[in-house]
Amino acid sequence: MIARHAKLLSRLSLPIFALIVIIIAFFATVASYILIRVQNDHTLNMANQSMKFVYRNIWYQFETMNNVAGFILSNPSIEGLLDRRYEEAYDAVGDYFALRTNLENLSLLSLLNDTGSRSTAQKSYAISIALEPGSGLYGIATDHFDPTPGIYKYEDLQNQIWYRSLKSGARQTEWWGQRTGQSNSAMIYSARIKTSIKDGRSVGVVIVGADTGSIRSVFENAQLEKGYHLLLDENNRVVYSERYSFLESVGELPFIRELEGAKGSQVAKVDGEQHRVMFDTFTNGWKLLTVVPESHFTQYTFAISAIGAATAIAALLVAGVILRRIVVRVTVPITRLVSAMHRPEVLEFKEPLPEQNSGIYEVDELGQKFSSMLVTLHALIEKSFVEEMERRQLQLELLHAQINPHFLYNTLDLINCRAIMAGDRESSHIVRSLANVFRHSLNRGEAWISLRDEVNQVEAYLHIQQMMMDNLQVDIQVPDELMAASVVHLSLQPLVENAIKHGFAGQVSNCRIGITGVRTNKGLVLRVEDNGQGCDPVRMNRLLRDHPGIASGGKAGGVRSGYGTLNVHRRIQLHCGEAYGLRYVAADTGTCVEVEMPFRIAERIPGQEELTNV
Repeated sequence: MIARHAKLLSRLSLPIFALIVIIIAFFATVASYILIRVQNDHTLNMANQSMKFVYRNIWYQFETMNNVAGFILSNPSIEGLLDRRYEEAYDAVGDYFALRTNLENLSLLSLLNDTGSRSTAQKSYAISIALEPGSGLYGIATDHFDPTPGIYKYEDLQNQIWYRSLKSGARQTEWWGQRTGQSNSAMIYSARIKTSIKDGRSVGVVIVGADTGSIRSVFENAQLEKGYHLLLDENNRVVYSERYSFLESVGELPFIRELEGAKGSQVAKVDGEQHRVMFDTFTNGWKLLTVVPESHFTQYTFAISAIGAATAIAALLVAGVILRRIVVRVTVPITRLVSAMHRPEVLEFKEPLPEQNSGIYEVDELGQKFSSMLVTLHALIEKSFVEEMERRQLQLELLHAQINPHFLYNTLDLINCRAIMAGDRESSHIVRSLANVFRHSLNRGEAWISLRDEVNQVEAYLHIQQMMMDNLQVDIQVPDELMAASVVHLSLQPLVENAIKHGFAGQVSNCRIGITGVRTNKGLVLRVEDNGQGCDPVRMNRLLRDHPGIASGGKAGGVRSGYGTLNVHRRIQLHCGEAYGLRYVAADTGTCVEVEMPFRIAERIPGQEELTNV
């Protein structure tokens, strides 16, 4: 007993403790991983949000500059001032100052509304127009261009790279950065060609400039704990950055060269350390970069991992102590119970299992249930033996019952011959129809039958009904190409019987039954229609689906007969699947039931002939 106890104790303790170790280690690892991912994702999301904030505000500045230029290009008043012709130069002085006043008024617009730093004065636009000889104001315009608000001649701009690109028609708007003025201020500019609306001739270039101080205020409002933002033009020159100077070329830096596409995120080495480089491109081709050290995203990884490991070790120590106490308390009563179960008298059902009083509810309950199971098992063995004997008896009776149909056919043939000999043709027809109904109903015990034999059986049944109901009219229209189809046996006759018993109850004239067949994409659809009392198709379909006990027209006769509406519906579903079966369809008069089955050609069994009418 002691050896068994020690063996059971070790075999229980080691696997359970190993499982606990695995579970605690797994959950500690998963928890640490989740916390690390959440923290890293949060840090990355903060960097993304900072970049999106900078992107939206700079994009707004670019759009505002475009809108100002667009206003000048489309304003009818400015168009008239630029397009007007003058006989003498002094005639244009009034229009010159009117245009200059318009440009100065537009220059007073705030560059970034209220997004700038409170400590930095808001900047305004520098809007100027470089006129060409096509404008009437060209003669009195200032000779030398200065990127301040004003009206100038275009000659000083012909050698500028941006001007030549704009005149070549490569793009509608050119963007660039440069230092201007006595203060050597860093400015960004956009330029668009102004053409005459009347004849399309070029009259000048609209130039909109803005101080980079507005961009600096945006960068200051979106500072990163670690890392920096970087705004580059199309030539990879710095437009603004906390780290690089204005117009400094950084195109040769490895992490700049490795950028691919218009938008994305990648890891690159910057100054010997791995950095996350996130970038996005504006519509003017300039790029905004956010560069953050990878170490910033993983700064809490070690601390979270150490806390997770310490928690797991503490949990393992507590679990080991508790597990030891539980296993020792459980193994001894179980070992005693196993010894009692192995007694030969118990296994041979000669005496019950001795009652256990271990003091542990589960172990005592296990002993009682095992004892109850032995009694139940003994009863089941005896019951199974009795049922097997009954099953063999039923099989024997079924073999005897198979002889009866032959006796029935012979008797009906005898009655038919007597009726013919007596000249009673009507009785002969009834007997032959009845024989055909029985013959097709048995169907040699097969569950499937050809549609032709199914229709023949219904015709024989309806022939007998017509003998009893003079007012019954029958119309069967099933195409010949469908007659070879295989259908579930006894699918139509119960529906026809249901129509006569319930649909025509109380109706003494003009009783009509129609049977049609059609092939659809889903399979074969047979329809049985009558002009009887009718029923609610919605209610009947619901009863077929949810309340099969009353699905036969509100009466139980069809169900109790064994071949009622529900019987047909369930047999089709058992053989074909839940997607098939019966379906009531709305009709103007009477009842319409559709039988839906998959279409397949009936297969002939070798040596078996088609059922024929008597």
